[in-house]
Amino acid sequence: MSEQQQTATGQLEAAAPSAVSAGVWGGATVPVLLLLAAHLPFAVLHYVGTWKLEHYQFFPFALGMFAWLFHTRRDPSLERWGWFSLALIGVDLFLLGASVWLSRPWLAVAGMMALLTAWCRASRERGYGGSLLCLSLLVILTLRLPNDRDNQLIQWLQGRTTAFASGICHRVGLVHFSDGNTLTVPGKKFLIAEACSGVKSLFTIMFIASLVIAMKRRSMLHGLTLVLMGMGTAGLMNTVRVLSVIIVWEKYQFDLSTGWIHDALGYLTLGIAALMLMSADAGLDLLTAWIPDIRRPGAMAIYANPFIYSWNRYVASSQTSSESSSIPARPLAAKAVKVFAVVTVLALVGQAIRLPGLM
Repeated sequence: MSEQQQTATGQLEAAAPSAVSAGVWGGATVPVLLLLAAHLPFAVLHYVGTWKLEHYQFFPFALGMFAWLFHTRRDPSLERWGWFSLALIGVDLFLLGASVWLSRPWLAVAGMMALLTAWCRASRERGYGGSLLCLSLLVILTLRLPNDRDNQLIQWLQGRTTAFASGICHRVGLVHFSDGNTLTVPGKKFLIAEACSGVKSLFTIMFIASLVIAMKRRSMLHGLTLVLMGMGTAGLMNTVRVLSVIIVWEKYQFDLSTGWIHDALGYLTLGIAALMLMSADAGLDLLTAWIPDIRRPGAMAIYANPFIYSWNRYVASSQTSSESSSIPARPLAAKAVKVFAVVTVLALVGQAIRLPGLM
């Protein structure tokens, strides 16, 4: 390499610092972690209660995968804090204050979700240039639905599963009686909550879908479609599970609704649902593939195709970009550290006062 090339390379590296030079503590890491600390007491209390719910016991894996993917993909030197991210921080501050005032840990965790989503939206992935917004779905799923809506959803799905399974039994000629969430066949009564574990596999399938979206950098449209297909797949396989229990009892007088064999049947149907979800993702990837914008020679070469640009930006999955580091960064204001420090102290003091009454 000549001396001129070495000089040019040095100037380029000085003008565009790499993520390695920025370090893991670069960008808004310090102020955001400081503000995250303000949520910890109420967040720990919330997740301790969530762990008691079987259908939410995936949350440690979701939080762990989020932390790992965010740490390995984030480029601290390319943060771009726009109005959307700043608005989410405002939402977080409001929810954090409301959680202390009303003694509601759920509001603090909801605010923490808003803060992490803002950080993901502002952060850019090394070598891609796109935001890390798709990772936020992993943490959002760990927030329990308010006012016991998750159990209400499970009960509603139990009723739908019962009705669907009863309809299939009627069509294939199986003698049965349906009453609420109970299916009665000659010599046996099956409670749907027992036969399909309360449709709790829905939450696991949604976690798997969000993990696929995050790891494969799927677009918002692709991700939303995949989540909806995952919900349908979970419902379908739970119906298959119920029908398997009923048919085996009808034909062989063998009970699959109790014991280890019941758990094995649940894991089998969950595995099949996960494979179906992977297949659906591959099919969607084929239909929403990235389109190269090949410019033709001549006077029109200076114009890009707006339809291809929109497709690649909003529909296709993220692709590597050599121009990602050329876009100027928009860092968080330096005074954010002082503001977040004051908020953290006030929030921790308020939570320390409220915690004895919540435990």
